Amino acid sequence: MEFNQEQSKEFKECVKRSLPPHVNQAWLNSLQLLKITPSKVILGGIAHKIYRYEIKTNHESLLKKILDEFFPEKAPFSEKKFVYKIGGISNPKKFIQPEFELNEDHFKGIIEETLPKSVKPTKMSQKPIGCEYSLQLNTFIPGKRNLLASKACKAVVEMPGVAFNPFIIYGEPGSGKTHLLEGINHELQHYIPEKRTVQVAAEDFLNDFIVHLRTHKMKEFRDRYRKADAFLLDDLQALLPSSKCQTELLHTINALRKKKAQIVIACQVAPTQIEGLNSGLLGRLESGLTVDIGIPDDQTRIEILERKALERSIPLSNDLANFIVKNIKGSIGRMEGVLIRLGVHASLLNQELTIELAKYALKDWLKVTAQNKNPSQSGVTSGDETINKILQRVYVMFQITEEGLLSYKRDRKHSKARQAAVYLIKQLTPLSLNEIGQIVGRNHSTIHATLKKVAVRISSDDFFLKQMQTFLHEFEEKPNTTKIPDNNRSHSYLSS
Repeated sequence: MEFNQEQSKEFKECVKRSLPPHVNQAWLNSLQLLKITPSKVILGGIAHKIYRYEIKTNHESLLKKILDEFFPEKAPFSEKKFVYKIGGISNPKKFIQPEFELNEDHFKGIIEETLPKSVKPTKMSQKPIGCEYSLQLNTFIPGKRNLLASKACKAVVEMPGVAFNPFIIYGEPGSGKTHLLEGINHELQHYIPEKRTVQVAAEDFLNDFIVHLRTHKMKEFRDRYRKADAFLLDDLQALLPSSKCQTELLHTINALRKKKAQIVIACQVAPTQIEGLNSGLLGRLESGLTVDIGIPDDQTRIEILERKALERSIPLSNDLANFIVKNIKGSIGRMEGVLIRLGVHASLLNQELTIELAKYALKDWLKVTAQNKNPSQSGVTSGDETINKILQRVYVMFQITEEGLLSYKRDRKHSKARQAAVYLIKQLTPLSLNEIGQIVGRNHSTIHATLKKVAVRISSDDFFLKQMQTFLHEFEEKPNTTKIPDNNRSHSYLSS
């Protein structure tokens, strides 16, 4: 006995009504009742093998019960074998959750297309829903810190090559730079389909440059990029190892500006803070608009978390979203990792997502956050006031934030601030290297290496030396710990 779409839809509606409200129902979206034989029940439209495992483990008994009611003449269904077919619908990708998209053909296509090509516009309806959603600028959730970047992107789309050129977006990994870059690319393709856009990662640009340089096909390389109407480059720092490639990028930007083509570049720090950047290239980048995307504030992170949970059909309450944002710091990428972990508990274990469950499922991340916030919990029982004073002074002295100190930014300002904080805490407290590492988010070996760098900087940077001396003089009541080591002596303060 085979079933049409109406019969299958009726069956799905009954299953949906029978499921508890907290249960993840993403697996049900594309489910189809295909056929019943004397010995088998065949279901199709399973988006992925993860869902097949979930249905077989958690929901097969419910399906049998409903089928007993629907088709009593073919009961009992408990004696029949249930067969679950992956796919079996016209557009299976439409229902696949992004974190479970493991289609081999999809990855094969990515591997084969290692070199960037111009992107031809396609109709929105032909794109998988997850891809289409993430590419649009209007799905980027702006907050107080990234509102300027968001509005500037929309201005670039409305007036390409006129508003801001080049347009530079910088910020820490996971802050949304690539989302904005892809959003601009998507909008330009959609609203100006006759324009040719090229979006490329800097690493691919570098590899492409090397290949064409070695094969003496630089004209082909230059035509690929310089004939574009919009050129979007992600992760500028990847070009630092090659001065020749940086020079080529400079000439490419000059050629594009001459024809009023839009240039958008994303990087982790402002171009002025990138050590090793070609001076000519730096000057050209400075001639446009540079915007710091910033780290989203807590309210924005909550909105992002709830939006991404909705995309993945994960039943995330507002209270749980608030708990996650309050207790787990980090990039949007980390938030996505949190959602995937919670989604697995909701999907595979069929558990209701509560704060108690989140405390268990995310205990490793919660522990790290707690240690960073409260060093005393990891064995530091004294000196909290001194540590706080040191950190607050470092923030003011180097004009950085707490997030900047804990980040992995390597520009001169943040590197010096981190070195100063580590050195001062080591000089003014009895903490071990491990305990200092927990304060600044680094491990024992990194702190050890940082102190060695401080010794070198103190001996070569007079201004840094004076900064440290000024600070240490504020603690004259501790004469045994405030002495700057003689540059000619061995640096005993490096030992823990």
